[in-house]
Amino acid sequence: MAITPEFGLVFDGKGGAKTLDLERVPNSSERMMWIHIDYKDEENQEWLKEMRLDERVIENLLDEDTSPRYFPKKRGILVVMRGINTQKSAEIDDMVALHMWIEKNRILTLSHRPIPAVRRVRSLLKKGTGPKSPSDCFISLVKVMTEHIENAISKISDEVDELEERVIEPESFRNKDVRENLSQLRHKIVGLRRYLVPQRDVAKVLRSVTHPVLTEENNNHLREIYLDLAKAVEDLNSARDHSTVTQEELDSKTNVSLNQTMYIMSIVIVIFTPLTFITGLFGANIGGIPFGQDSRGFFIIALFLFFIALLQLSILKKMKWF
Repeated sequence: MAITPEFGLVFDGKGGAKTLDLERVPNSSERMMWIHIDYKDEENQEWLKEMRLDERVIENLLDEDTSPRYFPKKRGILVVMRGINTQKSAEIDDMVALHMWIEKNRILTLSHRPIPAVRRVRSLLKKGTGPKSPSDCFISLVKVMTEHIENAISKISDEVDELEERVIEPESFRNKDVRENLSQLRHKIVGLRRYLVPQRDVAKVLRSVTHPVLTEENNNHLREIYLDLAKAVEDLNSARDHSTVTQEELDSKTNVSLNQTMYIMSIVIVIFTPLTFITGLFGANIGGIPFGQDSRGFFIIALFLFFIALLQLSILKKMKWF
């Protein structure tokens, strides 16, 4: 059955590759090749089923929403990794799944959305400086995805530092943008950790895997990738903790400001409550109100209220309310 791939390449063993004619791809071949297809294409799905792969392998290759995972088979190794979507319009926590089936002479990669790592490795092959075999291609893809992850986390750390500086400013709690940006940043961190932690665990297992598909050099590269991913997770955890402290600082400043406002309102209420009571009495429309017929009554009452207010203020001052 013919397939509709994104592309197909034949490795020349020297870092370059030639375009593969995919009208009829044999199930096995002495040529080392790389085939990249869209797993949502129905024709490609049928083609995968005709490759006599294990049902579990096909199921994972076609799974639309899967976390990073790995399991070996006698014929090859299935690995699912997540890479950062580096497009300008994409969010930093948008991680695209890349499904990979690695055999001795062939690597199949499947995705529905564009993968920056695939584009970069393919570009290296066109220049003649790319991987020399399917297993090397797998290592190159994972390396590039890890580099993008490290760059994204570095950017997040810089954003956290910038927000911390803005929170330190006296009136930062009044700035809605600061709170919104901090909330969005923490959401990005959670989104990255969702896939990055299991991806680190996959690399941890792969670094010590003994399989005919992987060479000793591949294992050495996988150990380096694991260390890079482990550091990336540590940096992400640090950024998460840093953002939490920054959020607490912002909340603290907001609470202090709110308490100060409530404190001032309490003092105002304490001062004006007795004054309101007195003016309410004198405003009663009944006979016998003092100074009701005196032309100086208003000024006498106003002066009386003024002295009461001064007395209250002096008492509050003595009690160290302010």
